[in-house]
Formats: sequence, structure tokens, C-alpha cells
Amino acid sequence: MKSTFVLALAIAAGTATPAVAQESPHLSAAFSACMGRAGNNTVQRNVCAQRESGAQDDRLNKAYQRVMRQLASDPAEKLALRDQERRWIAERDYSCKVNSDTVDSRCVVMKTAARADELESRVRF
Repeated sequence: MKSTFVLALAIAAGTATPAVAQESPHLSAAFSACMGRAGNNTVQRNVCAQRESGAQDDRLNKAYQRVMRQLASDPAEKLALRDQERRWIAERDYSCKVNSDTVDSRCVVMKTAARADELESRVRF
């Protein structure tokens, strides 16, 4: 369920970041280090988030596919998960919007990582 995001390279100074759930333990060390180096430089912070976005999106997609495979014998549950995922994507995209042209890319990363964590917790081994 890859989504295309408008990853802004400029966010107005002083724009508040939408509230995001607690940070995922699965964020890469490279992302944390990059964000630390970026400091308050919005462009650099967005570059860091854009790089991490792909890794978190991959985690999310793999977890989603695993859960869907587990639900193979229950078409109603598969449909429910698909619909839930579509609603989650719409909510994430809406809540991470700064304005009509700009998306807070860090918000997208954080919400995607949290959703991947949630779906991974549903995977049965």
C-alpha cells in the first residue's frame, strides 16, 4: 500500500508539528543521527525524513502483507483490514498536512513507523 507523499522541502518557520504518537523503537539510528545533525534546519530535517520514509513504508507494507496472508481463510477480516488501512492512510495524510501544498514529512515517518509497529504486533509466528 505504497502512497505517494508530497514531501515538502520548505515548511514555514515556526509551524507546529502535528501531534504524533510515541516514537517507534524501529526508527533507524541513521535517521536519529541525521535529525540531530539537521538541528533546526527545515530542509535538512525533511531530507532526513524523506530517507527514513522509504524504510518505514517498506516495514509497513511487509507487515500488512503478512497479516493479510494470515487472514487468508477469513475474507471478511481481510476486507476489514484493507478498509482500515485505507482509512488510516487518509487520516495520516490529513493530519500531517501543514497546508494545501505542504506535508510535514517527519509526521509521515512517525505515523508510518507507529502503524508498522501496530501491524507487526498482529503478526503470528
